[in-house]
Amino acid sequence: MELVVIIFSLLLGVLAIGKGSDWFTDSLIPIARKLGISGIAVGLILVSIAVSLPEILVAVSAVINGYPNISLGVALGSIICNIGLMTGLSATIKPLRVPKHVILRDGIFSIIIPILVFAVGSSGTLTRIEGLAFMLLFIPYVINVFMQERLANKLQKEKEFREIEIELNLLGFDFGKLKPGWVSFFLGLVLLLFGAQLFSNTLIQIVKTFPINEIIVGLTIGAIGPSIPNIMAAYKATMKGMGTVAVSETLGSNIFTLLVTVGFLALVSPVAISQRWIYFDIPIMIIMSLMLFVFMMTRKTISRIEGGILMGTYFFVLLMQIFFIK
Repeated sequence: MELVVIIFSLLLGVLAIGKGSDWFTDSLIPIARKLGISGIAVGLILVSIAVSLPEILVAVSAVINGYPNISLGVALGSIICNIGLMTGLSATIKPLRVPKHVILRDGIFSIIIPILVFAVGSSGTLTRIEGLAFMLLFIPYVINVFMQERLANKLQKEKEFREIEIELNLLGFDFGKLKPGWVSFFLGLVLLLFGAQLFSNTLIQIVKTFPINEIIVGLTIGAIGPSIPNIMAAYKATMKGMGTVAVSETLGSNIFTLLVTVGFLALVSPVAISQRWIYFDIPIMIIMSLMLFVFMMTRKTISRIEGGILMGTYFFVLLMQIFFIK
């Protein structure tokens, strides 16, 4: 009976997160339209925040309740999940074209930052000062985004603005649409907070009820659940021929998660980095980030085979985490 309640709570949490994301991100579309092509950089930052928000809320809720390993598992696990499912799955459906400016703007950051996390985390603890430093490092990324926008021509800006609108429109679940505005903004935010709290509490309940390592819970269920709406958005965008959305969502979300989410978690409470993180999970994150970068660089396209490799690697890592890594 308890297992049934847990499964129901997880599903309800994911549903609330997905619908909350839908209403919340739809309310940002009028802002994006007002910004127009002159505000591409701001729009890209909005998308990064919107895509990462479910994982942030679940992770923060868990760390506040005294479960930092679940929080870190959700944060780092979502990065591996984004690469394997958001990009990998989308590429198996249709090869993803990756514009040069996306590689230069986001790709380089997406491999430097995981290596930086490994270097800092190898000491065994992420301190509050290091957490603050991570958050401040998001500023150079924002500056890079603004510089890339200034270098872009009008045609490229118009194309990127359309992609931003599509990304915001596709995030979350499609049913029960509301007119974008203040009502959808507040209802979406409330539903997001409720869903994240319920989902996080259920993860804690799993740890208390079953003899399962809380790191495993965070890396698997905790990472996959909040990512489902984003994976669906990437899938829908790919089916519409907007494969760039899947890649830009993955890269933007990963950068934001590593710098802002992980940084904030350490700022709230210093995070202990176990040997398992140092010797397995963080290196896997680096390897998958490097694989994605290499695939983007070759012919500026992620092929179906490469997408299959990313997805296969993700499932292999998932099995390793569940059955072999203690």
